[in-house]
Amino acid sequence: MTGSAKSVLALDLGTGGCKASVWHSTGVRGETSVVSYETLHPGDGLNEQRPADWWAAVLRSSKLLRDADPAAFERIEGVVLSGQSLGCLPLDQNDEPLEETTPIWSDSRGHDDAQRFFEHFPEDRWYLETGNGFSPGLYPVFTLMHMARTRPEISARTRTVIGSKDYINLRLTGVVATDHSYASGSGCYSLAAGGYDAAICDAAGIDISLFPAPVEASEVVGTVLPTAAAELGVAPGTPVFSGGVDNSCMALGSGLAQAGRSYASLGSSSWVTVASAQPVLDVDSRPFVFRHVVPGLHVSALSTFSSGTSFDWVKGILGHAGLDTPAVLDGAMNSPAGARGALFLPTLAGGTPLEGGSQVRGGFVGLGLSTTQEDVVRAVMEGIALALRRSRRRLGELTPLDDRMIITGGGSRHAGWNQIYAEAMGVRLVRTTVGQDAATLGAAAAAFVGLGAWPDHRQAEAVVSAQDEIVPDPAATATYDRLAEDFEAASRLAARYAHHKHNGGHDADRSDR
Repeated sequence: MTGSAKSVLALDLGTGGCKASVWHSTGVRGETSVVSYETLHPGDGLNEQRPADWWAAVLRSSKLLRDADPAAFERIEGVVLSGQSLGCLPLDQNDEPLEETTPIWSDSRGHDDAQRFFEHFPEDRWYLETGNGFSPGLYPVFTLMHMARTRPEISARTRTVIGSKDYINLRLTGVVATDHSYASGSGCYSLAAGGYDAAICDAAGIDISLFPAPVEASEVVGTVLPTAAAELGVAPGTPVFSGGVDNSCMALGSGLAQAGRSYASLGSSSWVTVASAQPVLDVDSRPFVFRHVVPGLHVSALSTFSSGTSFDWVKGILGHAGLDTPAVLDGAMNSPAGARGALFLPTLAGGTPLEGGSQVRGGFVGLGLSTTQEDVVRAVMEGIALALRRSRRRLGELTPLDDRMIITGGGSRHAGWNQIYAEAMGVRLVRTTVGQDAATLGAAAAAFVGLGAWPDHRQAEAVVSAQDEIVPDPAATATYDRLAEDFEAASRLAARYAHHKHNGGHDADRSDR
């Protein structure tokens, strides 16, 4: 590391709340705090939050840090944010929010408008240009189409549209700005061109000037204003860095600073992410792609929506909801690999295109009268691992991957389940010391590069040290290779059933023909 040690305030504006941490350029994390805020659900598919709550959580979480270690807080030389993606906050001519609440990343109000858009703009062309592999209706360009159609008075007064972390930067500095990683989730950002695509905006009827011109995550967008400094507790004039979208910050904080690095985030939903020079695009499996906070790289991922939530569901079904998770997982390890024939498809909340689409649902096959509760839980663990195996292997077909993978998140805490993951995927897994701090570390790394405290983003890899390594047993991997064939066959059956049911039971089409 170069220069004298520096400290930054890194804030991760997530779905459930704001996590604040003080990071030092020596690679040491100081105090950390979390302040939650609520999500409002005013209607089916509508998920909103109050930007004022984001700001209040930023101030409260920072105060907790300041109270815990006043001396460290006084040494802060920069502020940087990671923010939840796909934000769509309209501002008026005075850069003030036009409404009290704003849609968040999971809000699907733009679904019908996306379908109308694709009537005259090919969906595959849109995907290949943007890399936006989530359900299209989630992306801001279609949320704006919905607003123009249903709230024309708000649309007419909109002068700028920004996202979550960019709103906090605005409150801190008075400057409207964004970065490439966040802009790449707008629904109208061209990955190839590195900017907003006029053809997409024109087809959507959206003024391209509504979106701030993106800069790199390590660039200073402004300095903390005196009033904001008094509220936040940092010195006036402290530089504020653009920061990045949470997906990219988490990737960097998990050690993905070079092409070929990959990690799996294991939580309520789980995904496998790879860093690469070129975006990993595939119209069949639809990896979702963001520009990386590391210039010249992209992060591409495939996910399974119901992983940790599937485990929580089965605990409830079996009457284990009140039991400690480690105890339930320990019991499942008494069941052998293959769960005595029980097989689980973890698509309880629908699937990605790779898993059969949004209409597919999960379930068990191979249950018998001799199946035990431990077998059922083991089958859930294995089903989630096999789903992630499929994602990693598909990414590996599209771009080179390292022979090891980092795992993070709450789902990486159990040694037995980690062994299942390693053997199902047939790859060495590394659990790091960073864990749940990946997003704030990734944001802090961008700031350290901007401050000149780190020579480049690869310094983050030195911070992400291995806590332990999980090595697959070749014989067990061979078992999972055979089990994966059954898993794929069951998945195809589930997809055919979902297609048949969605078409009223009258469709004779076969999805495997």
